[in-house]
Amino acid sequence: MSAIRAVQVPQAELAPQEEEEGLDLLLLVPTLALVALGVAMVFSASIPMAVLNESEDIYYYLKREILFAVIGLSAMWGMSRIAVKSLERWAGTLLFLSTTLLVLVLFVGIEVNGARSWLPIPGTELRFQPSELAKLVLVIAAARYFAKFPMGIPNRRRALPPLVVLGATAGLVAIEPDMGTAAVMVMAMMIYFHVAGMRLPQLAGAGAVGLLGAGVMIWQHPYQLQRLIGFFKRTELPLEEGYQATQSLIALGSGGLTGRGYCGSVWKYFYLPAAITDSILPVIGEELGLIATWTVLGLFMFLVWRGLAIAGRAPDRFSGLVATGITCLIGVQALLNIAVATHTVPSTGVPLPFVSYGGSSLVLSLIGIGLLLNVSRNQMRRTAAAEGQ
Repeated sequence: MSAIRAVQVPQAELAPQEEEEGLDLLLLVPTLALVALGVAMVFSASIPMAVLNESEDIYYYLKREILFAVIGLSAMWGMSRIAVKSLERWAGTLLFLSTTLLVLVLFVGIEVNGARSWLPIPGTELRFQPSELAKLVLVIAAARYFAKFPMGIPNRRRALPPLVVLGATAGLVAIEPDMGTAAVMVMAMMIYFHVAGMRLPQLAGAGAVGLLGAGVMIWQHPYQLQRLIGFFKRTELPLEEGYQATQSLIALGSGGLTGRGYCGSVWKYFYLPAAITDSILPVIGEELGLIATWTVLGLFMFLVWRGLAIAGRAPDRFSGLVATGITCLIGVQALLNIAVATHTVPSTGVPLPFVSYGGSSLVLSLIGIGLLLNVSRNQMRRTAAAEGQ
């Protein structure tokens, strides 16, 4: 049986004058705190890159991150005001658009670090990552499908369509290749599908197919096999085999309880790969200490709790499912980034939501928060309407 319960409130009960403002500060405040931390840490971690590139503007990455944050916060505000049910009508169109972009990026995308994952935005120097949009669209499309089955998915035939869509989308992302994003997508959606009403036996076959696909990708890309070997035998191999994990742990450990001080990191000077993106947490740990890293972990735990609380009190099943899916995405991606930084899982290229440098990830994550705020605000309005009767 589905874990998302629908509260049936006729739309006619909500007159325009009753649409009072509602702002979920328990969701908004930790989100803004993470974004502010991200802007500050991107500046600190990017200083060596600006020096290496002989940039005249040491604030280059800071300015871009602030621009991304402004765009994302504006989009968040806009998404918190739209009619969530309209997304249900547009789910098919959005899925077609995101799939088209995922195919297009394979042919005309910009290749960075061996992955063809970005499309240029015409007229600007900015780039867009279609896989970030695809994650959010998957949530919306799946919510539309699962909303039809309030008692859960009855059989394997009904379970097949969302699993096929997930497999096709994750497969397109994996062949870019971007195994990190594909892993986040699959892990988050499998949890989401189960919460939405898909039973474990129905997911088991899909999991086996997913593991087979991952094995094929590892076979085709030997460096991914080396990452696995480096994870299990890091202390037995030459330093370069487990380099990223070793440097991350050293950076985290060298910060102690309170850190070296803001902008005081040593390991960001090219010891840490991708210091402004995948390895932003070790920089935080080195500069601000264990207290800061635990605070970041606590903020994400709080966001996940709040997202699930919003989903559980959603005014209708579709909205509740959207809130659940977004929460799963944010929680799984944050967990995977933190797990890589602490050498709990093999290395994958996954940014820390709201904190790592990157426009697509930040903007789409904030759009997701906007939808959560929207669902929460609708719940507040319906509660107020019910109390006023």
